[in-house]
Amino acid sequence: MWMSVAISRKKENADDYMTAGNNIGFGVSAASMTATWIWASSMYASVTAGYTYGVSGPIHYGLWGALMILFIYPFGKRIRKVAPRAHTLAEVMYARHGRSSQLMLAGSNVLGSVISLTSNFIAGGAIIAMLSPLSFGAGILIIAAGVLMYTLWSGFRASVLTDFAQVMAMLGAAVIIIPAVFFLAGGPSMFAEGVANGNVTPQQESFFSSDAFMNQGAPYIAAVLAYAIGNQTIAQRLFAVREDLIKPTFITATIG
Repeated sequence: MWMSVAISRKKENADDYMTAGNNIGFGVSAASMTATWIWASSMYASVTAGYTYGVSGPIHYGLWGALMILFIYPFGKRIRKVAPRAHTLAEVMYARHGRSSQLMLAGSNVLGSVISLTSNFIAGGAIIAMLSPLSFGAGILIIAAGVLMYTLWSGFRASVLTDFAQVMAMLGAAVIIIPAVFFLAGGPSMFAEGVANGNVTPQQESFFSSDAFMNQGAPYIAAVLAYAIGNQTIAQRLFAVREDLIKPTFITATIG
């Protein structure tokens, strides 16, 4: 909210509000793309993949998801070339293929957004309930109200800057909090004990587990390729980044 107030513009047209004037810089764009992919459900799913399939589970989750970001790059270049002032994928779909295709894509994206919001609100509400005296329901309302207010106030620019702040927080978690908790819980010796006690299967020990690929990797490859060319949350950042920065932005977000 503080960032939204700080960057608010009194005179702003629809292009600035929807896509930040197609002029977002490299660092913020790359961070926003990374944060868009590493959301609440990614945290749930990667942990579940590791528990279920062993060491190769998170690899199959993260690798194909990262390639999805890279996969959209050639499409993104083409879309920005044929529709330099577009705001949404549905707008491009309407111009190229007509109203029915636009409505199909819009319906799919609305459904996907509702699912995404629900997942994020549940995660946010749970965190607030754990870290404060407030209830889970109150936490969901606070998260929802905050997102709605900063979006109405400053449009897409506020969303991108919020993503940047989230990436900084996630890097802090990855570098400091997760390793600290891991070593306090027992460290690598936990894995050695699990293997010695027969709690880990050979498939779970393998970096090239066929179980992980068939049940986690292969379905996810299909899912992320569809996501890459049909998801508005990714495309919105494509429309916002400065056109000459599309390539370095997507490569950096893939690595991130």
